[in-house]
Amino acid sequence: MVVARATDARWRELFESADTVSEGALRSEAAGAVWYGSSSFVLSLRASDTDETRAFLAEVAGRDVHVRLRALRAACREASLRAPGPLGSATCEMRVVAESRGLRIDVDVQAPLIGVTAAALKPGR
Repeated sequence: MVVARATDARWRELFESADTVSEGALRSEAAGAVWYGSSSFVLSLRASDTDETRAFLAEVAGRDVHVRLRALRAACREASLRAPGPLGSATCEMRVVAESRGLRIDVDVQAPLIGVTAAALKPGR
């Protein structure tokens, strides 16, 4: 994978005005409680941008270290707000897709809940 670096200021502006949708759920696993969440960020581009421009920007966004870090931090923050307790170290996957309104960045988050055992999540306890 090639990593790129563009100007962070414009990406920051796009993230600040992004439409954001997040969801998640807690699962009981052998090692304990794990939060599985997903956040989507739609970064609005100019209406005059062509499909080729959007596709190019999607490729850049998927490789830009500022964009990746900003998206992962935002998704982890969203997961922390929705989870029923503090989260441990997260594992994340990110996808960037060009669409008619701009770029959609999807981030899946998986993180253990700190101090919650699987037994504590069983019904009747």
